[in-house]
Amino acid sequence: MDGLRTAEQIQLLDLVDSLRAEGLSEFTALPQLIVCGDQSSGKSSLLEAISGVPFPRKDNLCTRFATEVILRRASGSEIKVSLVPGKGRSSADQGRLWQFRHEVTSLEDFVTLFEQAKDAMGLLSVGANAFTEDILRVEISGPTQPQLTIVDLPGLIHSHNKHQTEHDVELVTNLVAKYMANPRSIILAVVSAKNDFPNQIVLKRAREVDPQGLRTLGVITKPDQLVGGSDGEKIFLSLARNEQVEFNLGWHVVRNLDSGDENQDRDATEKQFLAESNFRSLPAANLGITHLRQRLSIVLFEQIKAELPRLIEDIETGISSCRNSLEKLGPARVTLDDQKRFLVDLSGDFQSLCDAATKGDYENEFFADQSLFDRRLSAMIANRGVEFGEEIRTEGARWKVVEGVSKKKNQPTRAEAVEEVRKLLKKSRGRELPGLPNPLLVGEVFREYSQPWEGLARQYIEDVWNTTKNFVEQALQHLTDATVSDALLRHLLDPIMDQRLTLAYAKLDELMAVHKEHPETRNHDFIDRYNSLQRKQSEAKTTKALEEAFKRNGEMSAEDIPHLLMLLRRNTEADLDLVAAESTFNAMEAFYKVAIKLFIDNVPNLVVRAIIASRLPTMFCPKSVYEMSPDLVKKIASETEDKTIRRKEIGDKLMALEAGNDLCKQY
Repeated sequence: MDGLRTAEQIQLLDLVDSLRAEGLSEFTALPQLIVCGDQSSGKSSLLEAISGVPFPRKDNLCTRFATEVILRRASGSEIKVSLVPGKGRSSADQGRLWQFRHEVTSLEDFVTLFEQAKDAMGLLSVGANAFTEDILRVEISGPTQPQLTIVDLPGLIHSHNKHQTEHDVELVTNLVAKYMANPRSIILAVVSAKNDFPNQIVLKRAREVDPQGLRTLGVITKPDQLVGGSDGEKIFLSLARNEQVEFNLGWHVVRNLDSGDENQDRDATEKQFLAESNFRSLPAANLGITHLRQRLSIVLFEQIKAELPRLIEDIETGISSCRNSLEKLGPARVTLDDQKRFLVDLSGDFQSLCDAATKGDYENEFFADQSLFDRRLSAMIANRGVEFGEEIRTEGARWKVVEGVSKKKNQPTRAEAVEEVRKLLKKSRGRELPGLPNPLLVGEVFREYSQPWEGLARQYIEDVWNTTKNFVEQALQHLTDATVSDALLRHLLDPIMDQRLTLAYAKLDELMAVHKEHPETRNHDFIDRYNSLQRKQSEAKTTKALEEAFKRNGEMSAEDIPHLLMLLRRNTEADLDLVAAESTFNAMEAFYKVAIKLFIDNVPNLVVRAIIASRLPTMFCPKSVYEMSPDLVKKIASETEDKTIRRKEIGDKLMALEAGNDLCKQY
């Protein structure tokens, strides 16, 4: 069973190491063990103890770069050393550092090679930076090695001094923070027993990124520096029991050799100390380098196994994102032909989206997200058209005329409205006969009555125009990058959209002009409605006369007929001006009912759809690209140096992710 697990461990660790070698750690979080601690906390000694390979650990030296140590069990012993250049390096430096690849078989040669690596990174020259973002990769195989990959990081600095500048402090802090922030990193928080643990920065940094301590394992070094039975020793014993600072993975205690003790047997010295000191009260599994190697192998193996499905998912998501980004960027555009070819392809895609949107065909993935309903242009315009019709029907009349008694100031009764028309009639007398309406007055009353139409229609047009403009912007953002999208809007589409709005308002003015002239219609509905209103009014007068006649005794006899005739005659021999006013108001109402239907149809069809919506697919299409001047093509499609660099970066990232995906599939 152990053999099977060891084989699976090797497979998983090799997979993650291969992903890291392909550069995936730059683009997605990889599972890893990272060694963090304050300067002089004993990290390098710990790393040497785990690997069996000497790393610099003199009192006046500290780790000045990240070191990836890859440990694998094998029948033969071998050490490979290589460099991974930091992102800030120039192309020439990157090429030079990538070429630094060496193999050694003796530990003495490794120490020499270690110094050569530092020299290659520029850390040995006069005036050089104290730290670097380059990574030293050390691959160690041998019969006693654990299955483990571990990253040793520069020690956290408390404050700058003459040897370490503020820039150095910031660089190290940021480097360690980046590794710690990786949610797939297991943090080995190394704490020296020589110093009070609350004063050691590493614990604070670990808590900041892992507040619940789910992925942190504490390691106490230099326990031999504590006086047996002292308060200091008791505090660190409590810490080791996970009582002071609680970590999900617990704590471990190791006793490393100090500088000058190189001739001692490290493991034997540690074993003797742990057996004789008060630390022997701790569980054996939490003591010594041998148990730590086992713990670390298991912890890393379990972390990789748990994170692998999500890692593969992240890689696949990254591949999709890169492909989409490259698709938006399109191929390189150096010549005018390149630029025009790019715009022809882009305009074809844009035209297809616009055509689908205006026809209500929402099969394209652009329309798939239900939360982005404003992309469904035809539905948006149709819904706004329904709202417009309802607004005209409910708010289109300047007054809401009611029968009987009105309870609101802005709702005159029919009698009050007719009275206003009669006053207007007296001021507008023409050559018409007494009792007949002035035909010109019907138009004047209609214009007053339908005054809100224009404002409601203009708002409707503006809303649809804004919706359409928003769609255009979203379509471009979906199809291309922000630079091209902004250039297209600024130099081509925004001016066209502004022109369409001007044309739409002009068409509305044309429609309104018809209603501002003398009313004219051949619609039979007008006659039917007018006659209906007249008849209804006549019936109302007759009903009123009959009600008065029956009021006297509730019965009707022959003697009552003269009185009834008198009442009917009185109602029919009314004021001739009032008769004309009533007829005028009825004619206006009848015409309003006919005109409102026409207006509710004409504005959406002749203005909104004809001028704004239906012309959308031709705004930017292959034909329009061929008609562009060379200057306009360059303004829209030429590339900046940043764009060229961006395309290369995305291409490199895609290559790394695809290589990583292939590796995962092999596993």
